[in-house]
Amino acid sequence: MNPRPRRRRTVFLLAGALALLMLALGTWMNREAPAPSLPTTAIPVAADPVDADNEGRLVKVSGRLSVEQPATDPQLGLQAADAIVLIREVEMLQWQEHCNAGACTLATIWSPTLVDSTRFSASPGQRNPDHFPLQGERFAGKDIRLGAFVPDVDLLVASLDSTPRPVSLDEFPENLAASFSVVDGALVSANDRDHPAVGDLRIRYRIVPAGEVTLSGIQQSSRLLAPARAQQP
Repeated sequence: MNPRPRRRRTVFLLAGALALLMLALGTWMNREAPAPSLPTTAIPVAADPVDADNEGRLVKVSGRLSVEQPATDPQLGLQAADAIVLIREVEMLQWQEHCNAGACTLATIWSPTLVDSTRFSASPGQRNPDHFPLQGERFAGKDIRLGAFVPDVDLLVASLDSTPRPVSLDEFPENLAASFSVVDGALVSANDRDHPAVGDLRIRYRIVPAGEVTLSGIQQSSRLLAPARAQQP
């Protein structure tokens, strides 16, 4: 019997196995390296000056949080003195359906999101607006500092408590004040402040104030970033 065919078959099998091994090795060598993990223990550092040796590290900074120009809502013209961040919260009075054992009724609620009224079972003629004429938003002051550091707004909002900021009509332009009332420190767009209608808005404000704070963030040059922001390319 001629052994050559068997030898050729063995050579082919060995060559195929070697090719598969090389392919697997190449795939393993070219795989994406895992993203470096962020530090979990913050290093206490001085607020001034910034130490370049701590670049990329999670640092803890204590000091007075200050702002050169307080946060302002440019759409409504409100400036909050000594506010690092001004947060505008907007709600709309809308119909909400409540169903129990097949019986559905409607009632009005203040909601920060749209309530879809097209699927209501009860009173199909009662409809909510399909959009908010004004959105909730946050506004940062200019030249925010923690010693020599410039803290990121995301870090400030995530790390520091905000406090309610009641408003009065004399803080707004005359044309806006004529269209709103103030109820419990909030702006309400109702013609009758005691009986708002579906589609009316209620606008509240919160602030992150200036003052003594402690922040932990990733040092990037003189910036102090929230860890999630530091991971972005």
